[in-house]
Amino acid sequence: MSPPPKLLYYAHDHGSGHLHHAARVAATGVFDLTVATASAAAGRILPPGTAIARLPSDVVPGHRQPPASRLHYTPTGRVIRDRFAALLEAVQRVGPEAVVVDVSVEAALFLRLAGYPVIYRRMHGERADPAHELAYTESDHLIAYYGPDLEEPDWRDRFAANTTFLGVPDRSGRLGIAARRSAGPTATPQVTVVTGTGGGGVDLADLARAASRVPWARWNVYGATRGSGRVPTNLVLHGWAEDAVARMREADVVVVSAGFSAVTDAIGAARPLVLVAEPRPFNEQDRFAEAAQAAAGIPWCRWADPDADWSGAVTAALDEPSSADRLAAAILTDPGEHRRAWESVVATAASPGTAPQ
Repeated sequence: MSPPPKLLYYAHDHGSGHLHHAARVAATGVFDLTVATASAAAGRILPPGTAIARLPSDVVPGHRQPPASRLHYTPTGRVIRDRFAALLEAVQRVGPEAVVVDVSVEAALFLRLAGYPVIYRRMHGERADPAHELAYTESDHLIAYYGPDLEEPDWRDRFAANTTFLGVPDRSGRLGIAARRSAGPTATPQVTVVTGTGGGGVDLADLARAASRVPWARWNVYGATRGSGRVPTNLVLHGWAEDAVARMREADVVVVSAGFSAVTDAIGAARPLVLVAEPRPFNEQDRFAEAAQAAAGIPWCRWADPDADWSGAVTAALDEPSSADRLAAAILTDPGEHRRAWESVVATAASPGTAPQ
């Protein structure tokens, strides 16, 4: 029996989503996987026994990218030298058949120039800039953790032939469950908001405005908030929740950011869903929310929008809970199919000129 293919997974250290995707690759059990990251959370998020190549930080305080640059982040100095020296040492020590980059244009180009086949992760957002175009065209293969129905049509037309839409493995059986509200239609609707840590949480004034626009529902907020002010009587701040998905399952409507990890958790709860596009680089969440609405009918708003139709969004989610099912179908996939797709992706990247099966 031949040994499993060696794979190096570069996980960006901003947020935890990149590590969660690396953890899903580890869970397939078909690779000799090493995860290269600077994140301090790697040991907590990755499955026990996963090999970790620790990278130094790449943060250079005060760096400003030259306006004419065709890349995103190219500071000079010891910090960056140490970062790329550690990355090169890791990939040479591991000797992988291919490298997954999730995500960094500069890391992808560096590893490709070092002679390693690169699998680059595609994400939503306004990424038609020269740097992203270079990563898309120079990588040996592209992957997306969602289905083709959620892809932007123009991008799909250009790059789908070299892209595998992997989705996320459905390990809970969600695809066989119909979304529904928790309580009966005559009870006061329970809106559960789960906030993240990006930007320090959601502004309390924005939450208060949203809740006041839907006075006929009770709003339960779990997670970080910032600011102060008057809280309407139908808005309850619960603070951090150890099990956010369990709180979502108690809801009639779930409200989460349009960040991919939050969306994946939310669709697993099988409840009607409203997305909130929060400010992110490349307008990533706005573009994902638009795609989710176009492909599945998911309503969405922006916290800071004073004219956001929160009543309409919550009503639409309650009236058509199947929109959450359609979004689940556009993201989740059978775990066996997911594992086989990963095997095909790595084999394709490691053997230029072959097509994924």
